[in-house]
Amino acid sequence: MCDELVGAALLAALEQRFADDLRPPLEPQAIIHPNGFVKLPLARTAGGAARLFLHVWQAGSADADVHDHRWAFASAVLRGELSHTLMDVTVTPGSAGGRGRERGRGRDEHLTGAFAVARYRPGVGTHCFDVSRRERAVVNHRRTHVFPAGRRYGMEAFVFHRAHALAGAMTFVARGLPQRPYARVLLDDETSTPVMKPWRPLDAVERRQHLRDALEALG
Repeated sequence: MCDELVGAALLAALEQRFADDLRPPLEPQAIIHPNGFVKLPLARTAGGAARLFLHVWQAGSADADVHDHRWAFASAVLRGELSHTLMDVTVTPGSAGGRGRERGRGRDEHLTGAFAVARYRPGVGTHCFDVSRRERAVVNHRRTHVFPAGRRYGMEAFVFHRAHALAGAMTFVARGLPQRPYARVLLDDETSTPVMKPWRPLDAVERRQHLRDALEALG
């Protein structure tokens, strides 16, 4: 990922003019994600291999649950600071017994207990969480990486993690094609199914301001 691609995608989204190797996003509506960040579609590459987004992290932005993604992605931190806690997880078929909770709190501490696994499938206006397979997961250990402005990082598909960002952080995200039809979410002993709050649309004025701020941060 290069600054030229980031700048071109941001400018194309702001001016709504797509040329060269960029095309308009398939779903152009910017939304406020339930985890507390703005998800702003920018463009997609001409061959369709990547979808490009701007994420603007608001106060208290943090993933509610440990989860993975069905696609790989690359990201550049444009402003602020972002951390990812990566989980080494073993998933097995369901068995009797209660759900566990995270007990380790520090970096690289071991976690104990079994978690239920929900398979998440997105739909048009719906969110389906399937726990019928009774899969269980054990978190063996975790490690946290902190990425300040100017850093780039990537993540393969199917890596369990949880993200947290300082208010006002901005990240540019290039997302690959899905490699399977579902993602997975780990449920603790107080959660029967994840609580999915509705996605709220972002108005046009805020959308343009975020794009201008991102271009300024890119320099």
